[in-house]
Amino acid sequence: VMFVIFAIYAITLIFPFFYMFLNSLKDPYEYLLESSHLSLPENWLFSNYAQAFTSMKIEDSTGNPIYFPMMFFNSLWYSVLCTASSVFASALTSYCVAKYKFKLRGLLYGIAIFSMTIPIIGNTGSFFKLVYQLGLYNSPLYPLVTSFGGFGFNFLVLYGFFRSLPWSYAEATFIDGGSHSTVFFRIMLPQAWPALLTLCIMAFIGAWNDYMTMILYMPDFPTLASGLYVIESSLKRGDGGSYPVYYAALLIACIPIVAIFAGFSDVIMSNFTIGGLKE
Repeated sequence: VMFVIFAIYAITLIFPFFYMFLNSLKDPYEYLLESSHLSLPENWLFSNYAQAFTSMKIEDSTGNPIYFPMMFFNSLWYSVLCTASSVFASALTSYCVAKYKFKLRGLLYGIAIFSMTIPIIGNTGSFFKLVYQLGLYNSPLYPLVTSFGGFGFNFLVLYGFFRSLPWSYAEATFIDGGSHSTVFFRIMLPQAWPALLTLCIMAFIGAWNDYMTMILYMPDFPTLASGLYVIESSLKRGDGGSYPVYYAALLIACIPIVAIFAGFSDVIMSNFTIGGLKE
């Protein structure tokens, strides 16, 4: 019974990709005129995938066109910056709170927990004003600065991981003349590599799929997620464009994430349990 249930659930997840693949190979007129979009295409137009790189475009605030390859490049550097900044900052704060005893240790941990319980949707206006006043609006520095918070889910996961590591490693390093930075970068971080790799994968996938941040705070740097979202809105309004080419672009945008998850699925599953990362 469980196999049948999960098989049906898997089919519901695969069906949208099957739908997009079928319709990405059709002629635009065939797609608009046919009654069922699940029929096989009359002519298998694989050229739609090449056309996605040349025809999928949006305009920035100055009216300059931004094409699909540039969106792909923006997705890449944005995801890398967000991932590196967020995971490294969380590693720093979680290690200090977990391994060093100081007066504000409990307060910082309490703030980290409390900040995750506050609904953040209500502070969008004030956060937008803060970003604008700091000069981060429409700037590549935005993901680097705003992701370098050090708290959140990554902090909790790495805090538990560093708490489980014995302090005797650090004491042995101090006896040999090592510094605190040596302990962190050469002793603790290498041991936390499985957890860091898993968090990096999850953070990269989240940043790659993020579209609202680019629309609100970096409109001149559209990624695949935000650019295709804008293109979809224009298609729904009837401003022109081709749905088959749009579906082809969607499938191309999914390839990096599917490849990353397929390549590192064993790493993710081996580090995650029902309760989170295992120690």
